[in-house]
Amino acid sequence: MTRTPSTSKDRARSIVRVSAIYGLVVTIGFAFTPTTGLIFSGLGALQASLGLGGELPDADSPSTMMFANLMGGVVTVWALFRICRPSLMAGAADTVARALFSLGMITALAAGATPLVGAMLLLELAWGLVQGIAVITARRARQADEPKLVVSSHAHR
Repeated sequence: MTRTPSTSKDRARSIVRVSAIYGLVVTIGFAFTPTTGLIFSGLGALQASLGLGGELPDADSPSTMMFANLMGGVVTVWALFRICRPSLMAGAADTVARALFSLGMITALAAGATPLVGAMLLLELAWGLVQGIAVITARRARQADEPKLVVSSHAHR
């Protein structure tokens, strides 16, 4: 079965929406200081129970909390937008954002962050790939279906 532009686009938009729901679920807690502190405590408990090393975010640092809350707030709003208005453009932008987040996570891991970041990195990369492939596939299907303008060499005579 060949994909028509509309089914590819519908599939891509669905993936953008599901990706946004995932983003909302994993980041809304970072939008508010009390829940961010609870998340950081939970990560600390998980790290200890698994016997992992590495640096965790400092819930007592006002700067750490401010940046976590800024990230959580912006990503929450962005996720809500993509849930309400999924599009190929939003999916493409989010795929780039996921690549940037992944780069930040790789940098943090290289600098000694908790290995728990690695699990988050794998999910970020997976969503970026799934969403990016869906968006590219839909764009290619749409471009293949667009009428081609044919210019005849006889048109100028």
